[in-house]
Amino acid sequence: MEGSVFNSALEGLKQVRSEEGKIQTQPFLDICKSVLPVLDKFGGALSFVKSDIGGNISRLESKYQSNPSEYKFLFSIVQKEVEAKTGKSII
Repeated sequence: MEGSVFNSALEGLKQVRSEEGKIQTQPFLDICKSVLPVLDKFGGALSFVKSDIGGNISRLESKYQSNPSEYKFLFSIVQKEVEAKTGKSII
């Protein structure tokens, strides 16, 4: 798969999980950001999708940066939003 646009994302996946098996927020967001340029390869057809994903990444990154030690793991962000009833519903 040498030269694939997915190489950096696939390599980054190895760093996402902690030793305890939890998804670490910053490495996860880094991988998500690395996938955005791939969507450009599809042209304007996926511009809305790219914009939506980019907005979600920005929102999660802002939350993480507000308290990196509290939000070290992605689940802690989700859990906090569920408790506060501020999470977005997809249904």
